[in-house]
Amino acid sequence: MQESLLHHAAELMILLSVILVAAKLGGEVATRYLKIPSVLGELIAGILISPHLLGGMEFFGFSLMATGAGESVAEIPHEIRYLAQIAAIILLFEAGLETNRRQFVQYLKPALAVALGGVALPFALGVMCTVWLGYASFDSAISLAPALFVGAILSATSVGITARVLSDIRRLDTGEGVTVMAGAVVDDVLGIILLAVVVGIHAEGAVAASTISFIFLKAAGFWLGLTILGSILAKYISAFTMWFRSDGGNFAVAAGLALLAAGIAEAYFGLAMIIGAYSMGLALSGTDLQHRIATPMRHAGQLLVPVFFTFIGMEVDLGSMFGSDQVTQLMIFAFVLTLAAIVSKLVGSGLPALLVGFDRMGAWRIGLGMLPRGEVALIVAGIGLDSGVIGEDIFGVAIIMTVATTVIAPMFLTRAFKDAKTFVSEPSH
Repeated sequence: MQESLLHHAAELMILLSVILVAAKLGGEVATRYLKIPSVLGELIAGILISPHLLGGMEFFGFSLMATGAGESVAEIPHEIRYLAQIAAIILLFEAGLETNRRQFVQYLKPALAVALGGVALPFALGVMCTVWLGYASFDSAISLAPALFVGAILSATSVGITARVLSDIRRLDTGEGVTVMAGAVVDDVLGIILLAVVVGIHAEGAVAASTISFIFLKAAGFWLGLTILGSILAKYISAFTMWFRSDGGNFAVAAGLALLAAGIAEAYFGLAMIIGAYSMGLALSGTDLQHRIATPMRHAGQLLVPVFFTFIGMEVDLGSMFGSDQVTQLMIFAFVLTLAAIVSKLVGSGLPALLVGFDRMGAWRIGLGMLPRGEVALIVAGIGLDSGVIGEDIFGVAIIMTVATTVIAPMFLTRAFKDAKTFVSEPSH
């Protein structure tokens, strides 16, 4: 038994080493030669070493990812999934620490408008495209459920992708950066409600208004409560954490608080763990603790965060879709849905940003910042597949849309900040 566990641990170490080296190689090629954000190189590296490509192949009798009995495709070990989640928590905790809390409160109102538009329009276009191409109908609530789920997938925003890009180009604390981060958090709260409604409609044919209200109050209440209470207690939390003088003590306790907030958010309030981590980081921003742990947190992120984005790439399986008998129709659906995904976020989030006082460049940046679907869309699509609301065909289309928006957004977002004469845009009053 002990030997079996040690053998499994040894295999995990080999896989983790491959992931780290592949991520760094991908990131280096992306930034040095392709002149694109490193996160894209990490995503592509993940696709290449995934179980569906090189990771599923045997070299000299050895495969990176073991194939279970009766399975034709290898799977990513659960331990790597857990590590990727920890990496995401570190990423968003660090992003919260780097966000100016006063600016966050200042931009919360425009962020709400950005989030509402960035959920409503993508949801509507997702439903219409799915019905228009014949993958759902308005005949009944059950027959409409696949379209509703596609709408929920399009409504997602990957706060992790945008946080990484803005952090890399040192624009996380700009007016647009803070608005995008706040908007993405609100987007996640609204997305949880949408997801619960769609799953309920598929299961029971309808969802009571009281159920929707309860879900909203629980999700929004936790997020606001943690942010407000954390801000009030920030100096006390900082003082307690600073009490530790052992080497790495401050960092370890702060990371523990991030993990605690992330776990509570997911387990008891239905919010993504990254939202809990970001809220805890936001509460502690501007404290003495932030300055003390900034360097070790950045070093931890440099090691772990590439694992997260490489893992997202490893989740992508386009082979199942291209092997379908209806591949042409599915390609058309993927193209239409991707176009709708891009336009709906640029207009749905960009136009409200323009209306609340941002200039055109600021609104363009915000629309781009809300564009990537990333891990959030993959999670929602996976829930739809597991619950039977959508099939492998729609799931494959969702993956193509997710990859496209995740690849496009960082390139244009980086360029939008570099090409502008100013790097900070504030809404006019």
